[in-house]
Amino acid sequence: MHAINETVTNLHNGVRVPTLGYRVIPGHANTVNNVLTALSAGIRHFDISSHPDVEKAFAKAVSKTNVPREELFLTVRIANEDHGYERAIHAFRNSLTRLQTDYADLLMIDWPNPKMYRDNYEQMAIETWKALETAYKSGAARAIGVANYEARHIEFCLEHSEIAPMVNEARIYPGFPFTDNLYCANEHRIQTEGFLPENYQAVLQSRELGIFAEKYKVTPLQIFVRYLFEKGCIALLYGEDQKELESCFNAYNFQLNPDDVKYMDVMKNYGPENINPDEADF
Repeated sequence: MHAINETVTNLHNGVRVPTLGYRVIPGHANTVNNVLTALSAGIRHFDISSHPDVEKAFAKAVSKTNVPREELFLTVRIANEDHGYERAIHAFRNSLTRLQTDYADLLMIDWPNPKMYRDNYEQMAIETWKALETAYKSGAARAIGVANYEARHIEFCLEHSEIAPMVNEARIYPGFPFTDNLYCANEHRIQTEGFLPENYQAVLQSRELGIFAEKYKVTPLQIFVRYLFEKGCIALLYGEDQKELESCFNAYNFQLNPDDVKYMDVMKNYGPENINPDEADF
């Protein structure tokens, strides 16, 4: 994929996605305020945790604004405990109710191989993806995708799907380029969305990103965003500072030298190591 220079990109089914988004995750006491801050910063793409309290908080935040639903791009997730055809369909309906909307812009499987279903992985993976295909065919989901899938999971999904995933969301940042999976997704025209680890300050405060930030006269966060854009990825953010979020739109206004991107690919990983989805304890 080519570097992203526009504020939207097209999925392989033609759906347009803002290339800068915001992750709405559990563990934050001020979820409503965080969403309002992101909206005020101009962000309209939201990747929303499947946690019921997070979904309700998101809906509450939007209700406090005049932002129309059609301006928002909302990603809804299928949680680990909701794999399987019927459970996934039921969970999706409940998420839409909590979010106070009748459709998702993107419906996504959160994790490829949850521990509770691992002994029956193949059947559960196929059933869960069929549930997403049903949601897509009905119009309740404008696009469908996966998250945290490695190349082998992407290939398995493709082998047993009628409709190919439009998106794979994965942890990608300087020091953790996830190259094999990004290449696999690109090969199948699957758009990758990248994000930092939740404890991301160590990455942004690294000596290396500080040097590049000084070189390009931007912030380390903008370097992270542009790094993903250079790889053709959508960038998903965290944060509670409106000005900092607003500043990320500056990533459309500069480019990284290809040699600098290559250096960032192999620099020290200041985040956690890779988590094998087939062995994780969840």
